[in-house]
Order: sequence, then C-alpha cells, then structure tokens
Amino acid sequence: MTARRIVTADGVHLALHRLRESTGRPAVLCVHGAFCGHTAWLRVRGGTGGGLADLLDARGYDVWLADLRHHGASEREPAPRTWRFEDCILRDAPALVARVAAETTGAPLAWIGHSFGSVIGLCWLARQETAPPEVTAIVALGTPGPGGMSLKRRALALGTILLARLLGRLPARAMRLGPEDEAAHIIGDWMGWNVRGRWLGRDGFDYFAALPHLRTPLLAVAGEGDHLMAPPFACREVFEKVGAARKKFLVAGPQLDHAGLLIDPKARERCWPAVADWLDATLPPA
Repeated sequence: MTARRIVTADGVHLALHRLRESTGRPAVLCVHGAFCGHTAWLRVRGGTGGGLADLLDARGYDVWLADLRHHGASEREPAPRTWRFEDCILRDAPALVARVAAETTGAPLAWIGHSFGSVIGLCWLARQETAPPEVTAIVALGTPGPGGMSLKRRALALGTILLARLLGRLPARAMRLGPEDEAAHIIGDWMGWNVRGRWLGRDGFDYFAALPHLRTPLLAVAGEGDHLMAPPFACREVFEKVGAARKKFLVAGPQLDHAGLLIDPKARERCWPAVADWLDATLPPA
C-alpha cells in the first residue's frame, strides 16, 4: 500500500492510500465513518484475514482508502472546535475525488462510504449544479436518513453533542466506540442533523432535500441486525430520496449490525460479494 498527501482548499493535509499500484482497472474510493480511519477497510473484527478492500482488489478494482480530516494519518484539528462536518463535504470530498481521478486517468470511479462517509459523498454530489462526471456510482453502507429517530438513538445523539462540546472532542477511544476520537463540531454537527431531522448546512442549504436531484447510480446497504445506528427503515429513507433511476436497496444479514457491515467476518459472505456484484454490473470498463 502506498500513501499520498493531498491538500484541501482550506489548506488541510489529508492522507490518501492506494492499496496496490495498478492501471486499467475501475477505481473505488472508500471513505470511513466515525470513530475510525482507513484501516477499517483492511481487516475484520478479530483480525483474521483481510477486509472489504482486499475483496474489492481481488475482484479487479483499483482500491483507494481515504482518511478524512482529524482521522487516520490526516492532519489533526489545530485547536478544539475549529472544523465543522461540512468541511468534510465541501473541502475533503472534492480534493480526494480529484486526486483519484487524476491518477486513474479517466477510469470509472465509485464512492464507497460507511455511515457518515457515505453522507459526505452524497451531500457533496447533491450540492453540485451538475454532477461531477468523475463519480459514476455510490455505495452507501449503513447510511441513515434524518427522520424517525428512536428515543434511544435521539438520546445518544444529544449526549454525544453535549459531551463533545464540553470536552472539545468526543473521546471515542475511552468510550470504546472505535480507535479514533472525534473533533467536537465534526461529530456534533452530524449528530445535530439527525436530532433536528434535517441535513441543513450552515448557509441554509438543505442537503437531504437536494438528494432527488442526484442521478448517480446508488447501492444502499443496511445491516439486518442494526437496530440502533442505521436500521433498515432509516437507510431506506436515504435510498428513496435519491433521484437516481438506477438504484438498489439491500438488507445484509442476518446478524450484521452497523459496524458489522464493514468489520464482521460474516460480511465476507453476507454483504461484500453483493457489493462487488453490483459494482461489476454498474461501472463501465476502465
């Protein structure tokens, strides 16, 4: 695996990793969710065998793994409460896509995200007056819409916002949520969108309301065992909102929860092959 350092429009240094140097293959840009970095795509829970990135490589894809700001090998927030969730949408997403597109010389490119990693891609694409031609497909793993939050999920979201604001970060490692702490406003803004029931930008732009204008083919995947973070009904809300004519909704399981879509060994048989099959049928040849 090789790494690149790229710089966003606001001067933040991001790490972008390429699983294997290759040419003539369709590209996939894998974007992690909260509490982790690019390594979430490389191994499963228990550390036995490779992750989704390895399966995609074996199926013929040029695999790129992103580290969003304040995650993995990317630059950390210079001071608490400096960066917002929209910085990932408006600055990280275009920089990552542009670099992958430049190095793959016109090969088809799919954005594959988990949880808020999918939201970042969907929102960036939905905000464009004309969809960027570089991105030819989206895979959204465990990506919930903002409506119908359960009381428990709402309480957890509010607690997350308050703790992050109090401490200037969310101590996810100490809370055993994952290997990466979260910047206060990045996680707080995302949780706030869910609590308010709207993906509303700081300038008033309604990202969720813009999804019907998105025509990029979409595969939305929910975990059958995800009863809290992104239950199937919440993932279907996103699926139904996107205006693409070519889209598919898949419930993977049984017994795959939110993180399990990405790190449960059972996903090797119950989720990942279906993702690769859909990409095979959707992306044009390189």
